[in-house]
Amino acid sequence: MYLIRATLVAAILALPALAWGAEITCSQIPAAQNYVNGLRPGPNTRAAQHHLDLARSAPSEARCVSELRIVDKYAKRSAAADRRAAHPLCADALHQNRPGGSDYHGPPVAGCRRVF
Repeated sequence: MYLIRATLVAAILALPALAWGAEITCSQIPAAQNYVNGLRPGPNTRAAQHHLDLARSAPSEARCVSELRIVDKYAKRSAAADRRAAHPLCADALHQNRPGGSDYHGPPVAGCRRVF
């Protein structure tokens, strides 16, 4: 029983290391720049670009990798915001102030049909 518990605890503690997948290295800066260039302008994109610039000028590999992890965080946030903007929230029975709803007073939004 003790052996099973110890194995389970070791597996749980190893999960964060497995979640990173492939290790981040400074050789990935060009790929990161290409990804950031494809994002829409916004605060998260600016933060990602700022940290990418810091990664380029980092004095050590460890500092560069640390900055690239921050770039990854902001780039993911920016990409999620881009996906949300591409698919606007339309009105439903409870949210009539969204596009397509009876209480909506903005411009028409493609893909949002009239609910009520």
